[in-house]
Parts: sequence; C-alpha cells; structure tokens
Amino acid sequence: MNVKNTDWKKHEELSNLLKDNFSLKKYFGTDGIRGIPGESLKEEIVTKIFSSVEKILAPKSVAIILDTRESCEMITEWIVKGFSEEVSITNYGILPSGSMPILLETFNEDLGIIISASHNPSEYNGIKLIDKNGSKLDDDLEIQIESELERVSLPENNAKIKNSTKGYDIYLQYLKNVNEFKFGKFDLIIDAANGSAFKIIEDLLSAKNAQFNIISNNPDGKNINDNCGATFPENLQKNISNGQVGISFDGDADRLIMVDENQQVVNGDLLLTILSKYLSEKGNLNGDFVVSTVMSNYGFKLAMNDFGFKLIETPVGDKYVAEAMKKNNAKLGGEQSGHIILGDFLPVGDALLTCLLVLEALDYFDVSIADFRKKYLMEYPQKLTNIELSKSLNDEELEFINQIALEMSIKLDLDGRYLIRNSGTEPLLRVLVEARSQESMENFSEELLSKINNYLN
Repeated sequence: MNVKNTDWKKHEELSNLLKDNFSLKKYFGTDGIRGIPGESLKEEIVTKIFSSVEKILAPKSVAIILDTRESCEMITEWIVKGFSEEVSITNYGILPSGSMPILLETFNEDLGIIISASHNPSEYNGIKLIDKNGSKLDDDLEIQIESELERVSLPENNAKIKNSTKGYDIYLQYLKNVNEFKFGKFDLIIDAANGSAFKIIEDLLSAKNAQFNIISNNPDGKNINDNCGATFPENLQKNISNGQVGISFDGDADRLIMVDENQQVVNGDLLLTILSKYLSEKGNLNGDFVVSTVMSNYGFKLAMNDFGFKLIETPVGDKYVAEAMKKNNAKLGGEQSGHIILGDFLPVGDALLTCLLVLEALDYFDVSIADFRKKYLMEYPQKLTNIELSKSLNDEELEFINQIALEMSIKLDLDGRYLIRNSGTEPLLRVLVEARSQESMENFSEELLSKINNYLN
C-alpha cells in the first residue's frame, strides 16, 4: 500500500478527474448547489438557474421536497420565480431525499427538486436536481445549465405552486413493503438529526413493531445536524446502552451511519461489506460488482478481494457512484460517509432503505455488527481532517499542497496513502491519511497538516 505504486496513481487520476469537473462549474458541486442563503446562495442566481433549467430540460411538471431548515420556504419561492406559468409545481413537503424517485414515478413528474443542504449545518441550504428517471443530473447537464445563465431572461408570468401530502403516504407504504423479518430482535436507538426523517422513521418502525427509541427528532428550523446525526455519531455513542444498535441519519436522510453493540461507529465501508456479502448469498449482486469511492479504507478493498468481488472506484460523490453502477449494471455502491445505493430498489441513496436492508442482512446471518466486523473487515488506521477555508482552493493551490504531500511521502517512505481535495459541498479542504500502523498514520498526518496550515496562513 505504498503511495508510489500503481494503486496510488489510480487514486491520483480519479482525484484529478473530480478537480477538472469542479473547475468547469461555478455553482454546482458534488451534490447540487449549496451555500448560505442571502450570502453565497443568492436569490438572483437561484432564480436564473431555474429559468435555465426550464430552457435546457423543458419540464412541464416539477416535484419539490424539503428538509427542516427554516430557509426552505424562502428558497422554494426563489425557485418558483424562475419557472414560467407553463410549468406546474407541487410541493410534497418535508420528506427524505430517497422519496423523490418514488414521487416522480408515482405522480409522473418531469423533474425533482430537493431543497436541502444534507449534512451541512443549519445556516446552509442547497438544491439537488433529480431527472425524470430518479437520478441526479450528470456533470454535462449541470455545465449546460450554468452556461445558459447569462443568456436567460426571467419569465413575465411565474409558475403556480400547490401543496400535497400524498407523497408521505406513498413513500411510507413503499418502505413498509421493502421487507419482513423479526424487527423485535433488535433494540434500536435512532438519531434523526432533527431532519427530514424525524416523523417517518417513527411511523415506519412502529408499523414494523420494532423496539426503538428516537433522539434528535424535534426540528425547529435551526437545529438540523446540530451536534447530532450521521456526521456526529458521538451523539449516539453517548446515548446507547450495551446491546443496542444505533442508527443515525443526516439532514435529508440519504446518509446512514450506525453504532454497533460495542459503541463503535459503523461507516459506509462496513455497511457495504455487510450488504455485499448478503446480496451475493441471495444471488442479487450482479456480476459481483461493488462500487465505492477513493475514500474507502484499504481494509475494505482487501475484504472485497477476499469475497471475490470486483471493486470499481470513483471520485468522491454519490452521483459518480450511481453513474458507475449504471455503466456496469452493478447492484450495490456507496461511500464511506454512509451514502449507499441499492440498485434493485432506487437509483439514489436512501438511509431508511439502507437501514432496513442492513437489519435484514444481520437477521439473515444471525450475527451482531461487532462480530461481523471482527470476522470480515480489518480496517487500516485512517484519519480525515477538515480544514476550514474562506473559499475553495484553486487548481494551482491544490496542486502545490499535493506536491508537498508527495515529497513528504517519498521522504518518510509512507506505507499508506493520502488524499487531499476540496469539499464539493462546503468551503473545506479534506485531508485523508491512511497507513498500515497507527503511529505512522498519526505522525504523517500531524506533519502534513502542519505544513498545509503554514502554507494557508
């Protein structure tokens, strides 16, 4: 696992691919458009974007869903101003992101809009676009939409919007029908992140006669992801008792992170390991393909190799995972961060769906998460550090920092790897270091972060 080998070169190529995509786009990141409303996310830009969307995609009907942020209503108004009166818009209310493909199919909508900044803090908000087939827009379409911004004119007569509660019942019924097993054997504690899953997860598990408690399920518009949810598993860890299984979502419930019976965090790598083995045994892992990103732990790659599965790696971002799955007709893919896509069910990640399938797999194997991990997944010491930036680094700055890291890795003969990239969702520099030993990882990470901070300051 040395940085100078071909495996590292592949990581470098994938990272550069993502960088190139970013350099071509001003507003769209790895998961739609995000920013602070009124500051980095402005009314004029949002309105123009959707005038451009109408010109490029020509939807006649649009479905909108929201998370629990207080700015969602305002952004909805901005979006409506961008569409002409020829477009019919329906607001289906607060729903997890995974519901959108189901709504589009059920109600024959042409375009889906998810107003959410996912795992970001409450002051942020964002917009995700979902095509008629339930998939996120690819980079080419996002580039086309942005290229139209300077040429579009706002409509004289705006679209009308209506509200509907029908989507909630449709989505809830869909989840109820996913599977049947003895939910009662699990003692669950749920962290709803004060987000879009806060009500539906309670209705779902009650219908399943599950044994559960829910925390962080009182959204007030400002507390979404606030020291809770998938990006803050410590909230579960401090509330969980021995023997309980912890389940945490992020703000729009497209990301699942769990806590096992020993209070250890279960990330997307372990979830993929559980699901890949289960789907394979059930004959539902087409071609033995599994898709993940460059962020996945080396131990996960070894597990996939031990299982005899064909691992396909992509740049960071679940949209790239979904695209690779479609290209290879793969049935399973995901990210270490907890985005899991189950191709036989939905073309996007859905944490509630993933939760149901993981519990089904554990019931099938009749094993605890902790015991499954011990048997099948030897994770390499890994550390991810997020450095706050005033704005994302340009390609030249990112290249310089990567050169610093490369020279360090050669000098210290790092038996591991690093990955340095701009976040695609917020102004952060993400620095991942992984090594065979904890000591080597910690030492390299500490020195690298010191050099990066010296350069930035």
